[in-house]
Amino acid sequence: MTPENPGYDEKPGYDAMARTYADLIPEAFQSPVERAAVDAFAQHVRSAGVTHAIVDVGCGTGHVAAYLADAGFSVSAVDPSAGMLDQARHSHPGLTFAQDDASLLGVDLSAVAGVLARFSLIHVEPQQVRECLRDWASRLQPGAVLLVACQSTDEPGIEEFDHAVARAWRWHPDSMVDALTDAGFDELWRTVSRPAEGFHRFPELHVCASRR
Repeated sequence: MTPENPGYDEKPGYDAMARTYADLIPEAFQSPVERAAVDAFAQHVRSAGVTHAIVDVGCGTGHVAAYLADAGFSVSAVDPSAGMLDQARHSHPGLTFAQDDASLLGVDLSAVAGVLARFSLIHVEPQQVRECLRDWASRLQPGAVLLVACQSTDEPGIEEFDHAVARAWRWHPDSMVDALTDAGFDELWRTVSRPAEGFHRFPELHVCASRR
């Protein structure tokens, strides 16, 4: 990865694991907290009154993009993995998916009311996350809403962890909020849920913020 192309880890992991992911995670949400966070984000987008356009960054197999489209939003769903996009297009043929990374260079953010980044920025090096957030803020309209979800840590700072597919980092909630604040976003709310059975080994953070 380079600052000019801030994407996810260059390993082919998600391409190789795409079918496995589709089989293991057949639904949009793995917990009621995840669904509630996306629903709350969607309500903020509606209340902002900018547009009903949302970008799903790192959309994976497309289930959350489809959930939001069913709720009446215009969703641009992007992912850097061709394999994951193949699965998304197969599962949701009525939606449009595009190959792009966290830079969102192919997206007109000035026309977007909400940006959803669920468990995707974990694969971007922390300094590049900050750069992406600053760039997003510079292109979004005031009042646009951002929801970031990531594996979290109880220890201050940012910690690399042993993700099964690609290099990844988990953020303390205050560290993520500091990055959002520095980039030009104001925190609206956050939730931290404790590890649960299944894929959940670490605390999980959802933080919603508004472009100031």
